[in-house]
Amino acid sequence: MVLLAVSVRVLGPAPAEASETARDPLGYITFCINVHDFIHPVESADTILRLISLFESYGVRGDFYFTEPIVHAYEEERPDVIERMRESGMTISYHLRPPHPAYRGFDDRLEGLSLDALNSLFRDYETYRLDLESGGFLRSELGGMTYLTTVFDDPPVACSIPFERWRPWLLPIWHEMGAQMTVTYHESGTDMREPYVWRDGLLIRPSDFSITRWSALPEQEPQFWWNMLDTPLASSYDPVARLKSELADWSGPRAPLITVLIHENNFYRQGATPWANIYYADKGKTLPLQQPFDLGAPDPSTARSEANVDAIWAAYERLVRFAAETLCVVTSTDIVELARAAAEIP
Repeated sequence: MVLLAVSVRVLGPAPAEASETARDPLGYITFCINVHDFIHPVESADTILRLISLFESYGVRGDFYFTEPIVHAYEEERPDVIERMRESGMTISYHLRPPHPAYRGFDDRLEGLSLDALNSLFRDYETYRLDLESGGFLRSELGGMTYLTTVFDDPPVACSIPFERWRPWLLPIWHEMGAQMTVTYHESGTDMREPYVWRDGLLIRPSDFSITRWSALPEQEPQFWWNMLDTPLASSYDPVARLKSELADWSGPRAPLITVLIHENNFYRQGATPWANIYYADKGKTLPLQQPFDLGAPDPSTARSEANVDAIWAAYERLVRFAAETLCVVTSTDIVELARAAAEIP
C-alpha cells in the first residue's frame, strides 16, 4: 500500500509582540480534557459542567476533546451540557476512540482498499454516525467531524488520531473540514528552537512537558497524579509542586509550552477505562475484540471514594489557580494564533 505524501512545515517561536497571549510569560499552559465516557453520561456531563465553572471562576478556558459517541450521549441524555459548552467560550476539539477504524487494532476493514476507496470511506466516517456495535457507520445520522461542527456551530479546533498509519488520510480531510491543529505526541516532544510545526495544513500541538504523570521513586513507572492521591505517596504527586519544579528546571531560550492532560472519568472512576470491556479482551486495552461488540459488557472501572474525588478536584483547582495567576493559560485556538503570528500568516 502506498501512503499519501505528508507535508511538514517548521516555524520559529512567536515574537513577544505578536499577540495578546505572547507577552513573554513564564510559560504557556493548556488544560486539555479528553471526554469519552459514554458509559456514564450523567457523571461525565456533571464533570464537564463543573470544569467549565472552575475555568470561568479563574478567567481562563479549557480545551475539551470530545469523541463523537459522548456528544451523541449528551444530546440524548444531557443537552444542557451542549448548550453550556456552546455559550461558555471554551475550546471544542475532537478525538477518536474505538471502534473507529482509524484506531489501532480496529482497522481490518481498511485492508486492501484503494487510495480512492480509503479517502471515500474516511469521509463517510467523518460524515455519518459511528455504529458502536459494528464499527461501521449509520447513514441516517450525522457523525464524526461533521456532527461536532453542526452541534457546536464551528469545527473543532484540534483533532487527534493516535495511530500514525491513517493520519495521511484523515489529516487532510480534517483540515478541509475546518480543523486547525492535530496531535502527534501527547506529553512532550516539541523542538526547543522550532516549536511550531505544520502537517497537512494543521499545526502539530506543541508540548515541551506535561503535568500528567511522573515517577516519585527511581524504580517506579510513571504514575498519573490523580491515581496517587489516596496512597502514601500522595505528597509526591502534587501537580502544583510538579509544575513549579518543572518551571524551575526550565532553561530554554523561550517560554515553555505546557499541557495538563486528564480524562473526565479520571475525576470519578478508577481502575480502568469504563468502556474497555466492550472493545478489548482485557481492561488494559491491549487485545482488541472483533465486532459485533457487546455494548452490555461489564464496566471494569470502579467508583472513587468521596474523599478521593474531593482530593482530585482540590488538587486540580489549585493547579488551575496557580496557572491563572502565574502563567499564560491558552487553548488550541490561541496556540494556532501564536504559530501564525510567528510565521506572519494572516
